[in-house]
Amino acid sequence: MNKDWLTVFEALKSVYSDGAYSNMATSEALFHHKGCKESFVRNYVKGVLRDTIRLDYYIDKLAARGIKRISMRPLIILRMGIYAIENLDSVPDHAAVSESVKLAKKVARGSDGFINGVLRSYIRQKDELIIPDDRLDIRYSMSEAIVSLITEQYPNEAEDILKGLNEPSATIIRVNTLRAKREDVIANLIHEGKEAEESSESPNAVIASGSGIVSSDLYKAGLISIQSLSSMLAIEAFAPKEGSRVLDLCAAPGGKSAYMAELMGNKGLITACDIHEHRLALIDKTMERLGIDIVNTSLSDATNHVADMDECFDYVLADVPCSGLGVMASKPELKFKSKSSEFGELIEIQKRILRNAISYTKAGGIIEYSTCTLNKKENEEVIETVMKESDEGLLRVLEMKTLMPYNCKVGFFYCIVEKNLPNDR
Repeated sequence: MNKDWLTVFEALKSVYSDGAYSNMATSEALFHHKGCKESFVRNYVKGVLRDTIRLDYYIDKLAARGIKRISMRPLIILRMGIYAIENLDSVPDHAAVSESVKLAKKVARGSDGFINGVLRSYIRQKDELIIPDDRLDIRYSMSEAIVSLITEQYPNEAEDILKGLNEPSATIIRVNTLRAKREDVIANLIHEGKEAEESSESPNAVIASGSGIVSSDLYKAGLISIQSLSSMLAIEAFAPKEGSRVLDLCAAPGGKSAYMAELMGNKGLITACDIHEHRLALIDKTMERLGIDIVNTSLSDATNHVADMDECFDYVLADVPCSGLGVMASKPELKFKSKSSEFGELIEIQKRILRNAISYTKAGGIIEYSTCTLNKKENEEVIETVMKESDEGLLRVLEMKTLMPYNCKVGFFYCIVEKNLPNDR
């Protein structure tokens, strides 16, 4: 039996049955099965998760007694098989059926004949399996709750957003300007056989494709990092100045702290906070790789107010925990959220963090509130609520922007607020 397929199955089972995050589940499965083709496994897992709702629609049509009578293990194999037939050019249809049957004999005994029959039916009938025009949830393989949220909040561009959320974003490389120039990085990447070009939206971003970037000499030497273009644009808009004192309240894994340090010329002081020690260790490791020495890590909970930090910082970044609806292409397990309440369960936490951010900012200082969701209740409405609570004239919005999940970007929101000096109120 193909070891890659078994690894994919185990990763998917962890996500579907145990609620595991796809990246972590895949890494754990790869750890247990040495020698697998990592890129194949990761892409296969992401693809099946991304298309699960649509795949289940087909399975329900093809199975004689419908999908509800199928237990989890054979259901996962059917999803894998149909996805392989649809999308894996390196796997012929007959091989996809064969591998699925072999996998069933290993992990779902007694279901191999059923799986063989359903997959062969799919091959015969796939051109007849038509998705109704009004079923955007099936077409884009997202829960009805997500489709409703997007169509209600963004009626004029809902389908463009849904399409964008369903397609993996381009790989964006952030050039470490402390150590390299963008043109030199691009030349090196092309020399290594990868495709690379300048981003027209950021002076430090490179749009790239090709495997092995994280294992390249450029990455190991700290000349480049991987970061979404949306995240980069938010930090560029924030623009902390050299010599400033900066607080990053929810910093791990450290990409935003690192980019702020690079923009500051590695001059000043950045305090990067997180609630987990092991995530702070990731930040320290990142800064060491990039040659950054102005970032100090601090173990703290951003929702707890620390009076000693009041009015101590020139800039405070509150990149808060959120529903993540803007990054579903890379975290496709989020597409299964089926209750509207799940999109707003973090709102009170977001408000508490923003209130603390305002409190920690000096008069005349700048706060940035950001999320990787498109849910306006977590974005604009959080800003509006907290600003209404503040003293009149204390806060002034400098910029508020929602970045849509297309044109090499992920869905992202940021709002930059100035805390006024007393005589400006």
